[in-house]
Amino acid sequence: MSQRIYKPPLPLSQYVEYIWRTANSGAPPSRERVYPNGAMALVIHLQKPTASYYFENRVLTVRVPLLAGPYSMSFHMDPSESTEVIGVLFRPGAGRVFFPVPVHELHNDDVALNDLYPSDADLLLNELCSATNMDAQFQVVERYLCRNLSKAIPIHPAVGYAIEQMCSEGAFRNVRQIQRDTGFSHTRFNQLFREQVGLTPKLFGRVRRFHALLGRVQRGLPVNWAGLAADCGYFDQAHLIHDFRAFAGVTPREYSRATPGPRVTTVENAID
Repeated sequence: MSQRIYKPPLPLSQYVEYIWRTANSGAPPSRERVYPNGAMALVIHLQKPTASYYFENRVLTVRVPLLAGPYSMSFHMDPSESTEVIGVLFRPGAGRVFFPVPVHELHNDDVALNDLYPSDADLLLNELCSATNMDAQFQVVERYLCRNLSKAIPIHPAVGYAIEQMCSEGAFRNVRQIQRDTGFSHTRFNQLFREQVGLTPKLFGRVRRFHALLGRVQRGLPVNWAGLAADCGYFDQAHLIHDFRAFAGVTPREYSRATPGPRVTTVENAID
């Protein structure tokens, strides 16, 4: 399997974490859990017309290219189905900048780009399949995003501030405090945030705290769950276990037993 990540320059870097591309041929069928991070993504399978994701009680099959909404739950994917894929991981709240859709309707869901912008989707896929190498494919995606950015709707400053506060390393601030900082009422702040991010501020904060927790576990150091609970802003270890089960589908102990080593799969490294 080959993988490459490209981080675009400004102005895209304000809205895009990175563009990635992977080729995975000959892998046996398997199931790999993907964990939420509250951000949107654009996923393009170059050699197949659909992508499938496996949830506890349903299978979601979407035509590609697809726009993945912000997730607050985990799901499974089969790496053997991702033979040749290129995608974009947006920064939290930034997917709507490029795709002015009702983001809250995409919470825990995906939509075919062809259903939103048929001509754009066909052109993007054709240009990618015609590109001669990875660099050329990254340039195709970068040009596509820049075209969309030229007519983008900016993130509301209050929402941008809240996202920054909740995504800062080690800064697990109370959502109510952040809302008061913005000067908006509780109702208006929640409405603005949900419209632009797709999750409520409280749920987004929980997802990002869980995401930070997985980042700590991924470093490969011995895991002291009680210490991590305090470091990551949980009230106590029971609080951590509750959120971990809600977002991962398993308890920390079950996760540790099932994971041979520090590797953790999240939305952004599901391509590994």
